[in-house]
Amino acid sequence: MENFFDQTFGRLEAAIGEMDPRPYRVDQVLRWVYRMAVDDFSLMTNMPGSLRGRLSESMDLRPMPLQKRVEADDGTIKFLYRLSDGELIESVLIPEDGHNTLCVSTQAGCGMGCSFCETGTMGFRRNLSQGEILAQIAYAVRYLGDRQLLRNLVFMGMGEPLLNLDALIPALGVILDGRGFDFSPRRVTVSTCGWVPGIRRLGKADLGVNLALSLNAADDKTRTSIMPVNRKYPLRAVMNSIREFPRRSRQRTTFEYVLMSGVNDSPEDAARVVKLLRGIPCKVNIISYNLTSAGFLAPGYERMEWFQNLIGGSGQLATVRRSRGGDIGAACGQLVTSASECAHG
Repeated sequence: MENFFDQTFGRLEAAIGEMDPRPYRVDQVLRWVYRMAVDDFSLMTNMPGSLRGRLSESMDLRPMPLQKRVEADDGTIKFLYRLSDGELIESVLIPEDGHNTLCVSTQAGCGMGCSFCETGTMGFRRNLSQGEILAQIAYAVRYLGDRQLLRNLVFMGMGEPLLNLDALIPALGVILDGRGFDFSPRRVTVSTCGWVPGIRRLGKADLGVNLALSLNAADDKTRTSIMPVNRKYPLRAVMNSIREFPRRSRQRTTFEYVLMSGVNDSPEDAARVVKLLRGIPCKVNIISYNLTSAGFLAPGYERMEWFQNLIGGSGQLATVRRSRGGDIGAACGQLVTSASECAHG
């Protein structure tokens, strides 16, 4: 049985057309799945029972069994899914005033090896398919019960998104399409550790989505010490690709900066950030280091505000992003899976 979410609109039109030649049937199915979040073809009550039965026999609307759902004290929810080959992935639903943000994974594991990120300890397992990416969104919408309650998508979960553009770009097509999830591009952010060919390829796709760079240091020596990708693509190459990345009117690139005591939190570090970003429409998100096996020290909130003021005092937009879900291992840099999670889930 095929994963429904792996199907392009064209393939769905062909497959459903063979079952029922009336051209509006595919739009009915798409509306039920992407807008009304049903997980069973039998619930599509405005279609003939024979068609619903044939769809149920050929396509799976629940391709990834949910192994565990955990809620943090602050309301953040972490979902653990088992893929068809036994690999495990996580996504995180972050509640905000009147809406929610979903942090989506694009790979099982990650091969980038950033020292402050727990996912890197898993190593790279494999890329997710288009359907495995989209299914995370569908499951979150089903949990919420209303597509409109899910406002933002951030591709900041497990893996390096720009190393899986063969799946991510078509998935974004469904996410942005009016027949699919129908998100505004301004509500979708793709993050990268600085994979330059991927930045350029995503830019050429010109989808209008937001780009975020996990910066974390504005000098090559420090950045290389915590992010091995900087050896292959140092800051000059990364920043050149970001300057070339297409932006819509009033659109800003986001620079994520995980603050670690004694590593990247000095006045000189702040000054380097300001110099590096000069002339780029952007904002800096300052994030506290979250506890991982790496053993870095997290700065206090006062230190984060102080660092923010150093950057903001130059006229550069900078914000402090409060960590969410740390008590369930769902905060930035904490996603990691193991078979024991299923055993005790």
